[in-house]
Amino acid sequence: MATGNFFQQVTLPQQKSQNDDGLLFPAVLSPSCTTGVQLSTFKEAIGAHKPWLESILLKSGAILFRGFPVTSPFDFNDVIEAFGYPEFSYLGGRAPRTQVVGRVYTANESPLHMELPFHHEMSYVFGSVFLVLVGVYK
Repeated sequence: MATGNFFQQVTLPQQKSQNDDGLLFPAVLSPSCTTGVQLSTFKEAIGAHKPWLESILLKSGAILFRGFPVTSPFDFNDVIEAFGYPEFSYLGGRAPRTQVVGRVYTANESPLHMELPFHHEMSYVFGSVFLVLVGVYK
């Protein structure tokens, strides 16, 4: 079972201070226990500590989860589902994307020679997006 000590905040040299109070961007969370962390335990911890995670997200603007056993798009979809947010469907975007699994989509499948202009993700939709989850795989 996930405990209150499941997550630990860590620092990376690449983090930037947002203001004079020392708040770093992004917040970086790793498992407190470095051995034997299971995906199921990580998902449990997300559900159990969602209000705390949301408070960190609102303060810092982003959370980087580092060192957790998320090794595939299938795992990443399970993590997305663990947050319990309603799905905000990807409709009508200008970038060609493909659904990989569940709520996981490719980022952009435009040919490499085409420029990707600066943009705000989902800025064209009616209403606002509270959360965008990004996973990176080699």
